[in-house]
Amino acid sequence: MIEQVKINILVEDSENPEKPMLWPEHGLSILVTLTIDREQVKILFDTGVSGKALLHNAKLMAVDLRDIDAIVLSHGHYDHTGGLAAALDEIEASIPIILHPDALEKKFALKPKIRFTGIPYTLLEIESKGGKILPSRNPLELAEGVIATGEIERVTSFEEPPKHYIILKNGEMTRDQMLDDQALIVRLREGLAIITGCAHAGIINTIQYAQRITGEEKVHAIIGGFHLIGASDERIEKTIQEIKRINPKIIAPCHCTGDKAINRFKEELGEKFLEIHVGSTITLKE
Repeated sequence: MIEQVKINILVEDSENPEKPMLWPEHGLSILVTLTIDREQVKILFDTGVSGKALLHNAKLMAVDLRDIDAIVLSHGHYDHTGGLAAALDEIEASIPIILHPDALEKKFALKPKIRFTGIPYTLLEIESKGGKILPSRNPLELAEGVIATGEIERVTSFEEPPKHYIILKNGEMTRDQMLDDQALIVRLREGLAIITGCAHAGIINTIQYAQRITGEEKVHAIIGGFHLIGASDERIEKTIQEIKRINPKIIAPCHCTGDKAINRFKEELGEKFLEIHVGSTITLKE
């Protein structure tokens, strides 16, 4: 049984006014520490863009990366994977890295000009540092009550990934539908805690998929990037209405959610809204 979940935001775009010594950095890295039957399981969810902020912030937050049991990569973009080499150097041990197989493909953006946006390491480089790649399109249980979603079904009518990303797959360049996007689910007595990287599949699609694969309707917390930056007002409002219907106890958007959407969540969700920055800590107890 999961007795406690502690969530440390190691890398995030916005500085923390209460912890000015920590370095903000574009990207995301979250340490999820679970207490299960009195034993701890530590999962590093994404690694930020450079590794510099990850190591600096982890040290100041008294986080020992050598204790990490697994790394989960939410998708194959550089701002979530660029710190992987630094993390592996710090861990100094063989460690599973869970990702969707498409995360390893070459990815590019076309705005403001064509640029590489994929994982900045080869598979050989990752493995030479002790990373043991575990690719999965399907949901994968990492510990009791902890699931990496794998590929998320797209069912909503108003959510779609940005159109300016492309991927080299099977020797052909094609629009990147970001099928590699995945989330982390923790099953609590009060409902699901859902942790997202960018939610390129759509935050509502992500929540609904988590509910389907677990058979649990209650959602306790939604934490992470919702990728509503640049989204239309219509999409933001539909997202808010759906989240109101789902009725989580905690909603904590950050990173790529965008200021406009974050402000609307704050206005509409009141005490359910939790503002987070680099260095924020959230504790969920049974």
